[in-house]
Amino acid sequence: MYIHTPSRLLCVLAALFVATAPLEAATTALVGGTLIDGTGTGPINHSVVLIQEDRIIATGRQGELRVPADAAVVSTVGMTVIPGLIDVAVHLDQLGHGHHARWLEAYQPLTDKVVLPVSARALLAAGVTTARDIGVALESSKSLRRRIADGKIPGPTLSLCGAHIARQSRDRESIVVARSATELRQAVEKLANQGADAIVVEDVADYSAGELSTLHFAAEDAGLRWYAWLRTDADIAPAVRAGAFGLLGLGNDFHETLPADAIQAIASRVAAGRPVYWALGASVLTNHEWLRENSASLDEQRWKAPFPHIVAEDIQQSLADLNGRPIDLDTPTLRFSVLGSRIRSARSAGARFLVGSMAGEPGHIPSRATWQEVEVLVTQAGYTTAEALRAATLDAAFALGQDADIGSIAPGKFADIVAIRGDVLRSIDHLADVRMVFRHGKRYTPNPVSDEDDL
Repeated sequence: MYIHTPSRLLCVLAALFVATAPLEAATTALVGGTLIDGTGTGPINHSVVLIQEDRIIATGRQGELRVPADAAVVSTVGMTVIPGLIDVAVHLDQLGHGHHARWLEAYQPLTDKVVLPVSARALLAAGVTTARDIGVALESSKSLRRRIADGKIPGPTLSLCGAHIARQSRDRESIVVARSATELRQAVEKLANQGADAIVVEDVADYSAGELSTLHFAAEDAGLRWYAWLRTDADIAPAVRAGAFGLLGLGNDFHETLPADAIQAIASRVAAGRPVYWALGASVLTNHEWLRENSASLDEQRWKAPFPHIVAEDIQQSLADLNGRPIDLDTPTLRFSVLGSRIRSARSAGARFLVGSMAGEPGHIPSRATWQEVEVLVTQAGYTTAEALRAATLDAAFALGQDADIGSIAPGKFADIVAIRGDVLRSIDHLADVRMVFRHGKRYTPNPVSDEDDL
């Protein structure tokens, strides 16, 4: 069933996702679960995490850490307690819809009022307590961030990049065109003045070394890190040599390994003690191939809970038959065939992977994308579960420059915490089963919307 009027979407937003009423007690105690605190220490069974207002005040084990008599106790028995997930590359203005023309017609006009709030709710429901948007105009994304911070709608804490800088416009509003060193500096200054937290640059291979040097120093002057959006393998080496803090995406090439100059550039920088952070977005491809073989997973209610029923139904219909209809992705099956070898090539060169799922791209639903990206690091990159969780928490916090406040469950940090049903260390699949989310000490619970509520 397709949506006929925007008003049907707007009328259900308030019921999508509810925050549990603030507890009267001064302290909240999460008691009984297995704690993986993100610091690299071993799991703590029968754990206790004490929260006061928006911060963690203590962690320990039952019988060793005293729970205040007046604390509000929340049982986490049978759950794995982990730091809130951090997704460093999401598209807040997309929901994974598979029909591009349909999306432009029905949803693009509702970006601010419907799409952004729904995307934020879906990410939070999946355990993402911090996310970085790459591409939404800052005017819209800053408004969304304010509404989340003010408690008007639920969502992750947001870091924003705004429009990408590129040499070509590509008929997109989310592009700042810069064709010279002077224009690159002006573009960085413009985005910095608008409030961007980081800079994303496309078409890196089309700029000269001198132009990229100007870009780099302009970003440094503005106190911002810049990232290269990879369109092809040709972008990798010049971006790394020019000082890009990180790379985004895997590009559209389908060679089994990275080019020799890319491997050499990464290895040289790592040897000099300067990591190359890479948000792969590989789960866009793994998810596409999985849905081609098993679209039954779209019947699961967990991903639908943060969405209005009519939106979930529309997205599901748009993805129901990927085998018989191409989706709006460039050669996904061909790129998938060499995905693992390309990822291992990047890792062998010394790249350090972060979890950047590209949630929202066609077929990549925000309430599924982040845990699927963590899974890819285990299945394709050879990460252990503990390493993959670190990539989605403390490593990502460092890359955002926020490791003093988030990324691990430790006294003094924000109480960004997720409780997962089952043992995540035994099977990464459990990461899909989020049972409770705390962001800045406030507990959120998914609230599925019934058919009657939609109508």
